[in-house]
Amino acid sequence: MGATIAAVAGRQEGLVTREQIEACGLSAGQVKRWVTDGRLHSVFRTVYALGHPTVGPRARMRAAVLACPGAVISHRSAAALLGLREVAPAVVDLIPPVERGRKIDGIKAHRVPYPTPGEMRRVNGIPCTTVARTIVDVAGSYAIKKPRETVEMAATRGVLDIAAVEDVLENGPRRRGTPALRGVLDEWRPVAETAKYATVRSLFEAKLLPLIAAAGLPMPQVNARVRTAERVLEVDLLWADQRFVVEADSRRHHAIEVAFERDRRRDRELLAAGHQVLRVSWREAEREPDAVLAVVQSELRRRGRPSPPR
Repeated sequence: MGATIAAVAGRQEGLVTREQIEACGLSAGQVKRWVTDGRLHSVFRTVYALGHPTVGPRARMRAAVLACPGAVISHRSAAALLGLREVAPAVVDLIPPVERGRKIDGIKAHRVPYPTPGEMRRVNGIPCTTVARTIVDVAGSYAIKKPRETVEMAATRGVLDIAAVEDVLENGPRRRGTPALRGVLDEWRPVAETAKYATVRSLFEAKLLPLIAAAGLPMPQVNARVRTAERVLEVDLLWADQRFVVEADSRRHHAIEVAFERDRRRDRELLAAGHQVLRVSWREAEREPDAVLAVVQSELRRRGRPSPPR
């Protein structure tokens, strides 16, 4: 009996439901004893972790859909599962198929339209909204900063599909946050259309590229290679004709001396190769974008600005 329950839990990241336990032959009284003995640990109502009290974020999401049959992970939890958010929320977001009984502690059931088949996928076997639907759901539930961050993260993961997001907006009921999300998409549209050759790898690049496009500046090459006298360097943003480079300041992301010294050496190599270098911190990109763009525009003009690439 115990081996059968363990086999079921093994297919579900160590999780098992009360219904599955009873199907294996345990009575309600035996389930209570297993809980008392520490063999079962309650995660959500009717869902238990077998033999261990600690459940990771992904397993907690799986437990949530086991507790709510037919539910789909959504909103911030879906963003975390899809890699669009670094930390999963403590309370699991999901969309239930219908209005169900009493609320379950630790689960937030969102009363929004249930995803269509095209708006759902599975991630490690867990039902989850797609990237496009997740972006729309986040925009409808949180302040403008969250959908902007979700869009930027999708761009860095190479999964931002503006047309797919617009399809969700067009074919579903009007959602709160739609105007704000459309504004973010409008910022990204020139980047998607003009810089299709670009591979956006960092949030720093995702933050600056829409601003550069909105300012009417020529689009740079992203993660481009520059040959110096010593080696070939990869730089964040490059305007090759003007020999102008914009790099993220490592002091913001790697507050260690070795990163600072490495970046200074890179700058010297680029300068020796005839490239002007502008280092921009995350704080500057986030809070002082106009000042950053003014410097970029000035340098492009000073070094000779060609027509934007076709």
